[in-house]
Amino acid sequence: MNNKLLLLFFVFFFIKFNSFAQKDVAKPVFRDSAQAIFSEAISESRLVPPKDEHKIYNPRNRGINKVVPGKGYPKGVDAALQSKKGEIPSRAPILNFDAVTTRSTPSDPTGVAGLNHYLNAWNSAFSIYDKEGNLLMPPASLASIGGEFEDETLGDPIVVYDQFADRYLISQFSDTPESFLIAVSRGPDPVNDGWYTYRFSTNRVLPDYPKISVWSDGYYITTNKNSNTADQSQVIYVMERDRMLQGETAQFVSFPLPGIETNGFYSPAGFNAMGNTMPPRGNAPIIYLQDDAWAGVSEDHLKIWLVNVDWDNLANSTIEESQQLGSASGVSPFTATFDGGAFNNLEQPGNAPDIDALQATMMYMTQYRRFLDHNSVVLNFVVDVDPTQAEHAGIRWYELRQYGDGNDWEVYQEGTYAPDGSDRFSGSIGIDDQGNIGLGFTVLDDSPANPVFPSIRYTGRYQGDELGVMTLEEQSLVEGQSPNPSSRYGDYAHLTVDPADGITFWHNAEYFQGENRLNHIGVFRLASDLTRDVGITAIVSPIDATLGANEPITVTIRNFGVGTQSNIPVSYTLNGQTVNEIYDERIEASSSVDFTFSETADLSELGESYNIAVRTSLTGDQNPENDTISRVIRNLPPRDVGVTAINGPTTSENLGNEEVSVTIENFGGEAQSNIPLWYQVGNNNRVEETFSGTIGVGENHVYNFQQTADLSVDKRYRLSSGTNLQDDFDPTNDSEEASVANLNCIPEGSDCDFGDGISYFELGDILNERIPCNNGYGDFISYSTNLDRAQGVYSLILQTYFQAEGNEEQFSMWIDLDDNGEFDDNERLITSQALRQANSSFVFDFNLPEDAALGQHLLRIRAGDTRYEGDLNSPCDVMAFGTTHDYSVNIIDTELDIEDFILNEAELMVLNEYNNHYRVILETTFDETLRITVHNVLGQKMLENKVENNGDGYIYDLDMSYAARGVYLVRIGTRQVGKVKRFIVK
Repeated sequence: MNNKLLLLFFVFFFIKFNSFAQKDVAKPVFRDSAQAIFSEAISESRLVPPKDEHKIYNPRNRGINKVVPGKGYPKGVDAALQSKKGEIPSRAPILNFDAVTTRSTPSDPTGVAGLNHYLNAWNSAFSIYDKEGNLLMPPASLASIGGEFEDETLGDPIVVYDQFADRYLISQFSDTPESFLIAVSRGPDPVNDGWYTYRFSTNRVLPDYPKISVWSDGYYITTNKNSNTADQSQVIYVMERDRMLQGETAQFVSFPLPGIETNGFYSPAGFNAMGNTMPPRGNAPIIYLQDDAWAGVSEDHLKIWLVNVDWDNLANSTIEESQQLGSASGVSPFTATFDGGAFNNLEQPGNAPDIDALQATMMYMTQYRRFLDHNSVVLNFVVDVDPTQAEHAGIRWYELRQYGDGNDWEVYQEGTYAPDGSDRFSGSIGIDDQGNIGLGFTVLDDSPANPVFPSIRYTGRYQGDELGVMTLEEQSLVEGQSPNPSSRYGDYAHLTVDPADGITFWHNAEYFQGENRLNHIGVFRLASDLTRDVGITAIVSPIDATLGANEPITVTIRNFGVGTQSNIPVSYTLNGQTVNEIYDERIEASSSVDFTFSETADLSELGESYNIAVRTSLTGDQNPENDTISRVIRNLPPRDVGVTAINGPTTSENLGNEEVSVTIENFGGEAQSNIPLWYQVGNNNRVEETFSGTIGVGENHVYNFQQTADLSVDKRYRLSSGTNLQDDFDPTNDSEEASVANLNCIPEGSDCDFGDGISYFELGDILNERIPCNNGYGDFISYSTNLDRAQGVYSLILQTYFQAEGNEEQFSMWIDLDDNGEFDDNERLITSQALRQANSSFVFDFNLPEDAALGQHLLRIRAGDTRYEGDLNSPCDVMAFGTTHDYSVNIIDTELDIEDFILNEAELMVLNEYNNHYRVILETTFDETLRITVHNVLGQKMLENKVENNGDGYIYDLDMSYAARGVYLVRIGTRQVGKVKRFIVK
């Protein structure tokens, strides 16, 4: 970058951030008003049946999200990841029922609990239940409300309960003309009290994906509108709440979001007030995520705007940028966009379409509640847990706190909930009046070992638990029976807190039975309504470490109940022996204390795992399910370290002298420093260095070797690295291997948003499913399988996501038999074979040449739409639509015996490592025992020994440091035949 460009670059960022520091303020961009139309109580005589059709709602508004390839953090695993499920026992759901069966695509499930009713809606109908799940009003079209809703069924409904007025709201949008339709119940009974209905114009713009929130001075609506001009056009709408509750003519005002960066589809959120105390009027917050993978965003952050409406003079109303919560505020980097912005993301079991993960969206609702010493808001959105791997959806959630009205918001806690390999998305989050947080979500898993169709589950955490962790056991509301027949899912779920008690969560989401979408209601509670309920929630210590004979046992006792408790019997059991003690102090309701037993435990056996079970035995305890918790504690050996990953170099073009980077992990029970390390390229001499820093128990560290590795020749390399710690307890975890190639070309840059390319690859022991597109190139050379050239014919199984027209989707395959990093025409084993149908397996046979060189080779496979730019059969050409993948194969010959191999194919190498220490290498896949001998020039035998194949060949470390200078001969083979190599000891 020249100096002029550099100056402009800094000027741009100065203006950008300085303007933010000045808190850009915007005025309303559209104002209007609407009259109320009175609608009578809902009677069965005027109920309009819901439409029973397989209708896709509003597909035209879900434009693809745009990202900058390669831009953004994290570059690896999400730093806020919770990778293990909570262990605190949670109570089973209180209520579970299916609310509706529909084929509306998506169904847009939404529902709220009021004091006496549960109001449920979907595309584009509604129903009403009592709080026991009994149906009071059967499913009916939204047109049944009457008034402005007459004959209106366009969809995207939202239902809201205004706790401060004991009223219900129902909304949908209209395109005749473009407007919001809002119905406000005239009283607390949505069946019998009648409705006021309003039509608020949106000035010839369809208000896509609306979400409503309650604030003291208005009903706020956020939308997905005017993505390219969201900082100037109408995005946020506010309705005059006070007048709507009275059925009077109400004003309506809309605002842009100054300073926002969008990347296509987007969805901000307003803070939805709940609880017993309203927030002060004004300063209504709007929040949205900003992903640094998008153009114009330099850091992942949450952006907050404040809206102030002057209903007496709407021209005085404002919206202003208020805060940017980034890394300095406690927001960890996140990846909120999947598949380069495309909307087919999460793979289902079977051949069903990939599901839309609902990316770039603040999920509904963003719940605000006031406490004695702070205000809290909870929110969530979906993230890709590790963008370097195949898509793995998790839920990034936050609790923000505000210590005093008008003060800045602070990140109190954050977490990314993805406790196993399943995808979790479509979350909805709430906070009860005790500060406990409930999270409902959808689970999906396409793995053959654990297939999960879209299913609805929940978890949560108690106020006072470890920050950033959903500590409760995951519970199921309903397990899916079928895949989603469409990629559209949701488009949201809806969790609310029951205003009748402030602690019961109602969650509404969809699952599938065949072609049908079912909206399911699950009701659960974290806080207890029991008087006597005490249990154990954690074993605090000991932890995995080097332990002794007198380890103190510390546990966390929680009073789940609503009454204060004391004199609580507590016990732990170890090796069949139980220790009983009493915690005699008071524990207030809904609070926890740590208790340390006076009797210690003997955990001194090195390497042993101890199962410790702890329980409370409170007399009259009303919920014994949470009384007990157990945990396995390991007595770790003091010295045990190893290399757990080779981070670099990676496969690329034009490699040379490359830095070798590894991750070292301390598996032992004591901190370690001055750790001897080594790396090796193939069977060449090892490079040995020492890490002089310190690694704590359970910690890891990235080490970059000072001596580089020469990878300048185009070919595949095997890299290995490990530790040589003296007295290391477990040598099996010391080392790791990786494969890397120096290639003459890597054809990156293809587009596979339409599903072009290879999505499934199976050859021998290689099974690669759910293959991500990324930039069109996939480095899978660490995947390897044996191919027996004596077998001749091999079968390859492939799939593609692309529905080909006229068999244009084709593939070709090469094996680099001469190991020069290039794929020549005579190495192409399959040419332009057709993949005729999406998500179907095709089997292709190919032959290995009879004289194919034994050993490891690179395999390249390319697939794409041949009607467009790029030559499929030119291995370096960038295809307009397609993918290129590289794998490894190891060619063997089961008909070739060891003696033939030694005489005709084997190469014997003797490498001088250091100070007359040599490494003798015979690379082969044979596994029978051979013999090694060393003779001097006089024919005297200096050494004879057995040598085994270690997986990479026959390798023998030969110490000649005590031998006289001169010429020696080394031989490896059988007693009948062998290879001989001459070497010199200096």
